[in-house]
Amino acid sequence: MEDERFRYRQAEIEAVVEHQARCFVITRGDLTSAAYAERLIANQAALFAASDTPGPFIYAVHTDRLERLHPRR
Repeated sequence: MEDERFRYRQAEIEAVVEHQARCFVITRGDLTSAAYAERLIANQAALFAASDTPGPFIYAVHTDRLERLHPRR
């Protein structure tokens, strides 16, 4: 995902919950493709670990970490 605004759209959150989706979002829309790739590669281990857990969830992918956005703990 590439849209931070999803968390303000109830229908999108309900779809994630209903389908037990496991989502990752890069909230910065001004990044280059290379910067997107760098974030994903830098967080590869964390992305794989999170992917092994059941959904639903949404994580923001930052330069050095994942941040759980939904559901909040």
